[in-house]
This record gives sequence, structure tokens and C-alpha cells, in this order.
Amino acid sequence: MRQRGIRHSLCFMGVVFMVLTIIAGCADSEPTWTTFVGSAVEKSFPIPKEAERTETAMNNSKMDYVHYSLSGLSESEGVPEAYQKAITEWGWTEKTEESKGTTRVYKKDKLIVQLTIHDNAFTVLVPKIEQKAVIQGLESP
Repeated sequence: MRQRGIRHSLCFMGVVFMVLTIIAGCADSEPTWTTFVGSAVEKSFPIPKEAERTETAMNNSKMDYVHYSLSGLSESEGVPEAYQKAITEWGWTEKTEESKGTTRVYKKDKLIVQLTIHDNAFTVLVPKIEQKAVIQGLESP
């Protein structure tokens, strides 16, 4: 009878351990900031591989943007140093005169990207550049 109680206790402790392991594995974890992939709206702009796309607006006449969730980000702390380093390594430079609050503006060649940090999320926005067509008149000989 005593052994049966011990077996039940061991079985119960094993189940509790498995449940705790599963819960710990599913909990939010801090990003590693070691692996980056191209953003959905601008492939040459890095985003952490752990980021999960939650919303996308493509083919808008004024902008394209994508919103990502990523635990560990803080609006008050801004762009993490490791992320800023990756952005620079990918060839982007910050336009500090245009950056305001939680939004940072980056430029690479003729491309502009706005990165806005939120609590546990961020948004990558690519404004569309207006291209005015030049109409040339026909000259008669």
C-alpha cells in the first residue's frame, strides 16, 4: 500500500515537471539579437528573426508598412544597441534630423525606412516617393 502511494506521488511530480517544462518553453523569451532577416516591406532592412509579423499594409499609395511583435522591446528604451548595430552593418544610416520620439528614420541609397519601437513590438514603414512624370512637348521640324 505504501509503495502505491509513492508511485502515485512520483507520477504526479513527473506530470507537474512536464507541465512546467512546457509552460517555460512557451513563455515569452528575450530576443537573441544575433540573427536578422530582411523585412517584408524592404528586404534590405534587417529585422530580428524572432520577430513575428502581425499586420501588413502593402500597395498603399503613400506607404508600405509591416508591424511585428517581439517581446523584450520597450518604447521608453528605443532601438536596442544590438539592433542598431545590425541596421548599420546592413548599410543603413540614421537621419537623426528626421528621427523623433520612438520613430527612427534610416536611409540607404535612395531608400527611406521609418522604424518605430513600441512595447513588445515595432513597425517598419517605407514611404512611397512621389515621382512626377515629365511631359515633353513635341517639336515640329
